[in-house]
Amino acid sequence: MLHTVGFTNSDSYKCLENLKKGAVDLCLTYCGWEKCDPGYRFGPNKRISHVLHIVESGSGVFEMDGYQYHLTGGEAFLIPPSVEAWYEADMDDPWTYRWVGFEGMIAEEVIHVSGFSRENPVRRIHCMENAAKYIDAMVRTNKLVFENELKRNGLLLLLFSDLITDNRDACLREGKLLPSHRYPNSVYVEHAVDYIAANFDKRLKINELADRIGVNRSYLTSSFKKSLGCSPQEYLMNLRIEKAKTLLKNGDIQVSEVAARVGYGDPLAFSKVFKARTGRSPREYKEEKRRLVVNGKKGDYTESEA
Repeated sequence: MLHTVGFTNSDSYKCLENLKKGAVDLCLTYCGWEKCDPGYRFGPNKRISHVLHIVESGSGVFEMDGYQYHLTGGEAFLIPPSVEAWYEADMDDPWTYRWVGFEGMIAEEVIHVSGFSRENPVRRIHCMENAAKYIDAMVRTNKLVFENELKRNGLLLLLFSDLITDNRDACLREGKLLPSHRYPNSVYVEHAVDYIAANFDKRLKINELADRIGVNRSYLTSSFKKSLGCSPQEYLMNLRIEKAKTLLKNGDIQVSEVAARVGYGDPLAFSKVFKARTGRSPREYKEEKRRLVVNGKKGDYTESEA
């Protein structure tokens, strides 16, 4: 079985997509650069991840929630997941832009302190040179090795660090209130995530976890869904599966031992959950290979998994 990561490299379009999702806090799902043809339009459609576009030059139109925004070089626009939007290059002065798709526990927080929201998805940025440098480096880091996964996510953190600083400077110049640096519910989620990470191989009850960090179960569940898009129980299950994947790929150990190491006393129950989550058995996953498909023009790559 193969997990296909796509890399398209042409004079007018570069894109690295279908990346492995690993980091819990913030992880890159895809990135790219495009010099658009006049009138080129994308959408309307809905994205799975948050997507931030940064316009380098030219101009175009972006529409979301019934509002149209006319953008030029030096501006950026954010599209949240599951929100329908479209954008179109100007006929006379088509834009060139870069983009990053991302998700994770602190995604909402970094978006907020970077100066973006669903209500205000567009703003001018003053760190274009560094933003371009970071995204171009992400695209170049396309080989399927572990250190590149770390590097891409590190570059994503650097990108948002600069955007946050840029937004803070803009607020000070314009006399605006600085955005708060933390959503209250994310504090509880972080404590819960840390506890789950340290105890995922043990029997965990969500009620006991909520009591431990001082909130009720319903509040913890709603906080998880806001920050991570899933319940604490789903998060625990996903973490166990991710840990199991690592053990299956990196170690010569039996499936029964993997099951025990990730909190399953019954190997058959583990195998059933693993297959339901991944579409293949632990043994099939262990034998799976990954590949990188490199193409010379836009449209050649199609996400696939065989």
